[in-house]
Amino acid sequence: MDHPIVMKILKEGINSVNLSMLDESARKRILGEVGDKLYKENKIEEAVEILSKANDIDKLTKMGDDFMMQGKGEFAALCYLPTKDSQRLSSAAVLCINAKNYRLAAHAYEAAENRQMADFIRQNFVEAQ
Repeated sequence: MDHPIVMKILKEGINSVNLSMLDESARKRILGEVGDKLYKENKIEEAVEILSKANDIDKLTKMGDDFMMQGKGEFAALCYLPTKDSQRLSSAAVLCINAKNYRLAAHAYEAAENRQMADFIRQNFVEAQ
């Protein structure tokens, strides 16, 4: 049986509940369950948002690694953004460039603290669109 708060969040969104009354462990567990369910429903952006709020870096990294193995750099980049993992972000950014998603590639390089590449992509590809 799913936790009632998990079901409420899935049905009405994260802003439908106030999780501040819960301790960090309970909040992370509930948000982790929501993130897992959203992931299984292929709602990747929503899953990443929820897992970011839970600060579940391990789960985000694992999801990103899975997407990288599948060659889905854009989803991997979304997962890696909250992790601030420079190496993973840079690898995902390359796949984003290959997919012509220059905005996400620039954002990934920015999060990887590679300002030079982020600026290069913005100036030569994003602003040109």
